[in-house]
Amino acid sequence: MNFTNELLDGVKRRYGLTSDYQLCKKLGVSSSRVGNYRSERSNLDWDMAFRIADMLQVDDQYVVYGLLKDKYKNPRINSVLENTAPL
Repeated sequence: MNFTNELLDGVKRRYGLTSDYQLCKKLGVSSSRVGNYRSERSNLDWDMAFRIADMLQVDDQYVVYGLLKDKYKNPRINSVLENTAPL
């Protein structure tokens, strides 16, 4: 599972949502957008990522490091992130 899906599932758990449709309504986005996030056809933009961080009450740095791995599939970048991330 990628980090984006972990964040989305975290919102569902925190707010007792039982479907991605309810998640869409909570986030104020379309169901196709959440579907694209889930299938990795698109990545969370930073504004949405920080909004979710606020909803989950997690540190911004945690979200940045986690999402950078989703956004960049370069092994060298991911190696650096894994060795320096405060996760």
